[in-house]
Amino acid sequence: MRTASPVLAGKFRDIVARIGAAFREQREIDAKRALQRYRHLLERPHEAPRLNGIISVCSEEDTFVNAHGVDPRERATGHTTFERA
Repeated sequence: MRTASPVLAGKFRDIVARIGAAFREQREIDAKRALQRYRHLLERPHEAPRLNGIISVCSEEDTFVNAHGVDPRERATGHTTFERA
């Protein structure tokens, strides 16, 4: 079996190293472009309202009262009422 000469092996390693460096450099360029393009998505909003703060404002009584001001929990279970619109 014939082996490659040290000179050819060195040239091959050099070519592979250059190709690898070119790939790394291109990935770095692509990453910088992506950061520039999508920077607005990565920034934190300045004053976004918290969901917990919004939910805590509503009380349980406010959510159960209907448009007529009647709490359905207080309505008798056996009596059904129909109102005209």
